[in-house]
Amino acid sequence: FPVTIEGSRKVSLKSWLWSLPARQKTTIMEKMIVFWHNHMPVQLADVPVASIGYYYIKVLNDYALGNFKTLVKQITLDPAMLYYLNGRLNTKNAPDENYARELQELFTLGKGPDSIYTEDDVKAAARVLTGFNINFTTTPFSTGFSALNHDTTNKPFSSFYGNKTITGKTGVTAGTQELDDLLNMIFAIDEVSKHVCRKLYRYFVYYEIDTSAETNVIEPLAKIFRDNNYEIKPVLKALLES
Repeated sequence: FPVTIEGSRKVSLKSWLWSLPARQKTTIMEKMIVFWHNHMPVQLADVPVASIGYYYIKVLNDYALGNFKTLVKQITLDPAMLYYLNGRLNTKNAPDENYARELQELFTLGKGPDSIYTEDDVKAAARVLTGFNINFTTTPFSTGFSALNHDTTNKPFSSFYGNKTITGKTGVTAGTQELDDLLNMIFAIDEVSKHVCRKLYRYFVYYEIDTSAETNVIEPLAKIFRDNNYEIKPVLKALLES
């Protein structure tokens, strides 16, 4: 890729991105895009071309006030994220645990005292996510999948996940099928809703969450999140109108 051209394009992209909140109308939209960019970040300087950085931002824009579970799936398959956290290099013969770790540790479950997934869970999740790659022949670059590079064996998880096993699948849809199984398993854990609600509270209200805030704010918000199938708007409405 022409380094000088893409470097200039990335500078323009970042200038445009950070000008949006400064020029926004009376809306929460841009503030939430910044929130999700901090929550599931991609270092735009590290992606090969500015165009896939743009489409990463577009995903954040499209789902900023939508469904969190869908957002996580879209980010998992996003070419910029596949590049940034090495998902494109994750194959059955050389599993890369980078994204599988961040998916649980940062994006969904967090590192709280009730988030007790194991190192083996990270390894199993990495095997679920094998085979995804980036198709550099399309404009813009798109997400691809190689069935030959996908681990088709069963992936057992720990008691934290109820000793669930994700059945290995074959064929061109194996990757997305197993990804759906993985996200369904993760999102069945209440800690996902609590982790995200804590981050929203710190973002909009206060950096410290004491026992009272956890009981009277975080837990009720997390229940709203789960009861609404991880739709973001009901949580924001309850928090900001409280």
